[in-house]
Amino acid sequence: MKSVVLFAVAMLVGSFSAAIALVATYDALTGANKSVPFDHSKFLLEVIPSPKIVIDGGSSSMFGIVPEMIENEFGLPVIDAADNASIPLAMKINRIIQYSRPGDIIILPFEWVYYTRSDMPSDFIDKTPDEYASYYGSLPYMDRLWFVIRWASLHNFSDAFRLRFKPSLARDHAANIGDLLRRFPYGDRKDDSRRRSSVTGLDCADYLGSEGSIVEEMRMAARELRTIQNRLGVRIYITWPAIAGEGCYRSNNLQNDARDLFAENGVTTVGDVTDSSFDPSHMLDTYYHVDSAAAEVRTKRLIYHLSKAHDFPTLRGPTNNSTIEQGKQAYQVLAARYPPIKR
Repeated sequence: MKSVVLFAVAMLVGSFSAAIALVATYDALTGANKSVPFDHSKFLLEVIPSPKIVIDGGSSSMFGIVPEMIENEFGLPVIDAADNASIPLAMKINRIIQYSRPGDIIILPFEWVYYTRSDMPSDFIDKTPDEYASYYGSLPYMDRLWFVIRWASLHNFSDAFRLRFKPSLARDHAANIGDLLRRFPYGDRKDDSRRRSSVTGLDCADYLGSEGSIVEEMRMAARELRTIQNRLGVRIYITWPAIAGEGCYRSNNLQNDARDLFAENGVTTVGDVTDSSFDPSHMLDTYYHVDSAAAEVRTKRLIYHLSKAHDFPTLRGPTNNSTIEQGKQAYQVLAARYPPIKR
């Protein structure tokens, strides 16, 4: 009996030690992306000081909000740090915690899939060694441990190893940041040339995930957002994703449930789904991607509702220290560290 107990203890200790070693290895390999981030939105989060306005969420926010209009209205630099809806919600929340500072204003037009679905997309897992390394790196240690144990594969480790020892990695990232800043200086990635449907035959409401019960992950996120407001001295505003299509909302049940959830946690919601809804002529390649004309209308409505919110601070622009100017100055420093190789 004593031998069995010792064997079981040894197995547990060995397994736990192996898990710790795996996390340490994955941290070390993916850490190659920490000195120079993958893209410009994370770079802007790192270099632009507070107070600032940060827009986060999925690609609907990359297409459906005009950051320059918000900056001109409220007089604070604005960063569109939104990425896409394949980023797990917990990762989004932890990155918000990592970069939030007192005085910041955070606008979150979460896609509906965050409210109704809680899977771990394979696209996210595959890209944690490089494109999404900052999300993985923002997790607390125990969450990273669980992620590696449950999701990381040999493919992830081999990819991370290859990138860790790629001599041009930092230089490539710096060049990518420079290119993106020239085209999209606020972090967004608007592109009206994408007017080609990728959702033909797919029902809008089903694609959006705009119906159903709120998953536990979103309830936990609401509690985390309350903590961020109370402890970090930021203001958080929930709004609704910009969409274009027909039959995208069969009822207002999910919107009302979400509004109640955030109200219970002291987080303000602004506007209504109708403020962010447009007819199919404004759709680009998916229901979540609206064109620039719709984005301007939606942003005007968002500015109006923010300014009317009872807890929105009194801010008036224009700013003398814009996102574009600060981004340019910071990138000049980065580019000097990693100049292109002459051929």
